[in-house]
Formats: sequence, C-alpha cells, structure tokens
Amino acid sequence: MKKLKRLAAVLLAGIMALALFTACSDSSDPGNPEFDPKVESAYQKALKTKFEKELENGEAVTNDADIKRLAIEHIEEKHGADSLTGSARCKTEGDEKTVVRQVQLCYDTKSSKPNAFVPLFYEAANTPNITPDKMSLRTLYYAVEQEIEAAKKNGITLELTALGVGAKTIGGKTYVAIGFELTNTTP
Repeated sequence: MKKLKRLAAVLLAGIMALALFTACSDSSDPGNPEFDPKVESAYQKALKTKFEKELENGEAVTNDADIKRLAIEHIEEKHGADSLTGSARCKTEGDEKTVVRQVQLCYDTKSSKPNAFVPLFYEAANTPNITPDKMSLRTLYYAVEQEIEAAKKNGITLELTALGVGAKTIGGKTYVAIGFELTNTTP
C-alpha cells in the first residue's frame, strides 16, 4: 500500500511538472518580433489612406498605444477560434460618454457557416508582401461612420481621434486587429 501511495505521488508530481512546463511554453511565445511590426506598418499605412478625410487635423496618424494594446489583448483571446460572430470579432473599452475605443479582428469570409468569420492570419514564411485586407478596412470605416451618425441623431458630436493596429504571431500565424478611438466633443 505504501509503495502504491509513493507511486501515485511520483506520478502526480510528474503530471504537475509537465502541466507547468506546458503552460509556460504557451504564455512565453515571443511571436515574431521581425514580422509583427511589418504587418502593423502595412495596416497603419492602409488605415491612414482609408481615413484620409477624417484625419484633416493630422490626428490619428500614428499607431495609438492604447488601441494597439487592446488589439493584441483581443488577438490573444480569440486567435484559436474556428469562427467568430460579428460581435465576437470586436472588443470595446472606454467610458462611452467621453471616449470609446473599439478594435476588430481582421477576418476572412471563407467560413462554411453563415454570418461567421474566420480570423485572418499571415505566415511570415509564405508572405513576402503584406497586403492589408480591404474587407476588414471597409468594415472598420463603416463602423466609425455608423457610430458618428448614430451619435449625431442623439445630439452628440463624436470625433475620430486615433487609429491603431496590433499584430501578434501565435503558433506561426500572425493575426491582426485594427481599431479606432472616438471622442465626444459635444460642447
């Protein structure tokens, strides 16, 4: 009986050690420190072009740190999903009275399910030229327009004050999330 207890204790300790090492390896994934910034730069340039009219005052041209942080958090939460609904693609933060930030995962529409989206990703080895996804850019632009118009109907003036992008490589796949910040400028 004593030997059985010892054997069980040794096996349990081994399983716990294995679980510890497995958890550590997932959380310490360094991603792709060379490729991630290239993807972010390509998307930031595309955002600047897409939102040219809205950026008359020169704001929102740089990659906003808060939006980038929120984008990477969202990628880390959703990267393994087989498909996402429209609302699961997005993540919002802010007090929604003075400022709101929203990010959305860039997506592919090649899902077999209706109204479901597959997270878009790039693979550094297979992507010599990074081409930002036009559908994701249009969707973000549309979301900004809708937010501004809905607020206007309620007598609120929203201004686009920042744009941002986050890219993170997880398991050899580089995922992208893009976002915006709207600020209430109602007098």
